[in-house]
Amino acid sequence: MKPTDSHDPMILPMVPPRGLLEAILDEVRAVCAERGIADCHVTIDVADRHVLQVDPATVRDILASLLLRAFENAARPSGSSDAPQVREIVITSVEHAAAIELEVADSGPPADHVSDDSLAPLVAAVGGELSVAACPEGGRAVTLRLPHRRLRRRAA
Repeated sequence: MKPTDSHDPMILPMVPPRGLLEAILDEVRAVCAERGIADCHVTIDVADRHVLQVDPATVRDILASLLLRAFENAARPSGSSDAPQVREIVITSVEHAAAIELEVADSGPPADHVSDDSLAPLVAAVGGELSVAACPEGGRAVTLRLPHRRLRRRAA
């Protein structure tokens, strides 16, 4: 058997984001219940055919954090007592030539300052990009852009 060259690329596993989101949703809901964060309706509109070639543990951590933050924001009072607050999270995906974008949008109040800088190192580790925007109708939309394929070098 030939020894492995430390410069040989290692192919990462294919991860279906829909399945990963479905798997962690109950865990995130349990954390929310422990913290007293109200539950809300979650819609996962992510195509079954979408797959990512990334480190599954890192992407799991990123998505769990994004979902938890969406639950927290959706549970915040809207400030208006005229209409009942709809607590909703919608997760969508869009496929591009070189990447898949996953958007986690919540129905919380508009955010004055929206940032997810604490996730930057994890997102960079998987070759992704993260953008956050306040939604015109309230809440925020966090978009995670991840490459379809990525090679990881083995450590020496």
